[in-house]
Amino acid sequence: MDSSTASPPCPFCTIASSYLPTPFNDPKSNPVSSDPDMMPLSHLILSTEHVLAFLDIMPLTRGHVLVAPRKHYQTLGDMSVAAGQEMGKWLPILSRVVTKTVFGDDPDRHWNVVQNNGERAAQVVPHVHFHIIPRPASGANQRGSFAMFGRGQREELDDDEAEILAREMRLELVEEVKRIQRDEGVDLVQDLVPESQRGKL
Repeated sequence: MDSSTASPPCPFCTIASSYLPTPFNDPKSNPVSSDPDMMPLSHLILSTEHVLAFLDIMPLTRGHVLVAPRKHYQTLGDMSVAAGQEMGKWLPILSRVVTKTVFGDDPDRHWNVVQNNGERAAQVVPHVHFHIIPRPASGANQRGSFAMFGRGQREELDDDEAEILAREMRLELVEEVKRIQRDEGVDLVQDLVPESQRGKL
C-alpha cells in the first residue's frame, strides 16, 4: 500500500496507547504520557482499562470534556454492549464532575452531552466519543444558547490553564467516587485500574 494514501492514525487511539490506565491514588498528579513526543498534550481526567476522559483541545466552553472508549470504534453503532455499558456508567459521573468543577455550588447548571456519528453528523475524529459541554449563562466562549460546532466558535486550549483545570476535575472525581461508594455502595475504584494493579492500592 502506498504510504501517501494511508489514512492518518486515529488521534484518540494515539492518546489511548500513550496514556496507560492510571491508578486512582494520586489525582493531583497529571497523568504522564508514555510517549515523550506526544503533542499536543492530552489533559486526562479519567484513564481506565476501557474509558478515557480528557479536555477537548478546541473547547466550546471552559471545561469541555471528551469521553471515549479506549478501544477503537468508529461510531456508536459499532460499539460492543460491554463498551457501551462502560461508557454509560461513566457519562453521568463525569457530567457531575465537569459541571461541579465549572459551576461550583451554583445549582443552575446547564450542559450538553453530544455524540456525533459520521461526517454529515459533524463527527470529525473517526473514533466514537461524547462531548460534555458546560453552558454558562455568560462568560468566555459563550456564543448563544444553541451554539454547537460552528466555525469560529472554538478557541485553542491553553496548556497551562488546562493542566490546572484537569487537576481540579480529577480531584472532584475522587470526591464523586467517594460519594458514590458512601451513598450508593458502589466501589468504582476497582474499575479505575487494571486488574493486575488492583491489589496494590
